[in-house]
Amino acid sequence: MANNEIKVQGKYAEQRREILENHAPDMYEAMVESGSLKEHLESVQKSAEQYVENYIARYTNSDEYLKAEKKDPAEAMRMLNMTILEAEDAAYRIWVANLPETDEENEEE
Repeated sequence: MANNEIKVQGKYAEQRREILENHAPDMYEAMVESGSLKEHLESVQKSAEQYVENYIARYTNSDEYLKAEKKDPAEAMRMLNMTILEAEDAAYRIWVANLPETDEENEEE
């Protein structure tokens, strides 16, 4: 299956594909050849998406958010947007951009 024939929906999966293609091409090609790329991308998408959803759910049920929502809905929305950005950034660092160290990197240290 050609690289462009592997279709996985979601921004985290697409970001992960780009990271692998550009920063870990050997790993990417090995996954394509073994047929594990699609499953890997689906797993990254599901894990990152679930993390962000859980993070947001915890925040929207927090006392801080609930009080802000009653007092100043616009401020509550701003705080929620910042929380979403924090969650997405953490998900990106944990699941999308995280690559294992290679033997070459270990030899340089």
